[in-house]
Parts: sequence; structure tokens; C-alpha cells
Amino acid sequence: MRWIDRGPEPDGVADYARQYTQGWIDHRNRLSQRQFSRPPVDRFWGEFRPVLGSRSNGICWYCGRQCEGEGYLAPMVDHFRPRSRFPELAYEWSNWVFSCQRCNTAKWDKWPETGYVDPCAADPSERPEQYFDYDVVTGEIILRKGLSETARRKAVNTIDDLDLNRYDLVSSRSAHMRGFITGLLKLPAADREAFIAVVVEEYRGEYAGVIGMAVEQLRRVGRI
Repeated sequence: MRWIDRGPEPDGVADYARQYTQGWIDHRNRLSQRQFSRPPVDRFWGEFRPVLGSRSNGICWYCGRQCEGEGYLAPMVDHFRPRSRFPELAYEWSNWVFSCQRCNTAKWDKWPETGYVDPCAADPSERPEQYFDYDVVTGEIILRKGLSETARRKAVNTIDDLDLNRYDLVSSRSAHMRGFITGLLKLPAADREAFIAVVVEEYRGEYAGVIGMAVEQLRRVGRI
């Protein structure tokens, strides 16, 4: 996971919010009163999925994989705060996350007391890079050192509930990282920063977030 700039709200979002938000609120209220209620059928946030995806070149904002096709990597719009619990945010641009189907399904309508690490946090101190690090040996996402207890629980909940260290993801991430580090260290030292800029800052391909973490570690030990 890395920080994503969601960008300005597109035209049309506010109109949908005015028309359809109340329906989600009414549905939630009926359920809370133990009344039978079918959920609203509108799903107009899907119209804005391409705009969200363009912010990351089609990369899932949670796991860092390329979203494509119709399977578990199919692109979707996730409600960061689930609409089942926060119906007033169903049509809030600031609550939408570009996600693969696998991450969206894993997260579903969970919302722990601490919440989750927000891939689009406005406050720099709340961005993913402040919570996570990367284990170059195991390929796992791990916690940064020095987190407060609340921050630690938020980071653990994010890793566990989104299943960010599932086997297939760790394997793919590790293979990608090995290829990057091997290619980087083969370059003359003077050319490495330019290579990093292309992969991490300009291309922003798969696992750009963990590549950035690995680069920081290599810098700390003087290998870049």
C-alpha cells in the first residue's frame, strides 16, 4: 500500500449524492429498527471507477497489484468506510477507493474500532508509509518501528482484514521485488537514482509502494 492522491471530485458525484444518499440512510435506519429492507439498487459510483483507476495506472490502492479482467483482479470501487455502516458516505468521493475484487471482498463491510490505514490520507502523518515497512526476506508487509499502540492496531487490522500477506500476493510481490533489486544493483551507482525514479515515481507500476520501502532500506545500508 502506498499513498494515492485521489484528486478533485469529478462532475456528477454531487448530483448523485443529492439524489441517492438518503435512500442508503433510510435502508440502514430500517435495518437498525429490525425492519425488513431491500438495499437500494443504485450503484452509480461504478461510473467513476475509471477516474479513480487513472490515479494509480490501474493499480489496486490496497494490495498494489494491477487490476484487470473479470476475476479476482477485476477493478472495483470500494467504500473505505463501508456503506452498510456509514450510509451517509455512499456517494462521497473522499470515501471511494480503487480496489481489486480480492481486496474488496476481503474487506467487505468490516470496520474495526481503529479503522484502517487510509491510502488517500490527507494528513502526511497518517499515510501508509508511516505505518508499513517491507520484509525483503519473507516478502511480507510488516509494521514500522515506533508505532503507538493505536497506530499498531490500525496497521495490524489493515494487514489482517485485507489479507495483504496472503500466499499468492507474497509470492508475486517477492518475485517482482527480486527482479527490481537485481536490476537496480546491476546498474552503475550513478544510474540507480534515475532507475528508481522511473519505476517508483513515474511508472508507478505494481508494488511501487513496497519498492519505495525497499529502496529506503537499501539507502540506509549504503547500497544505493
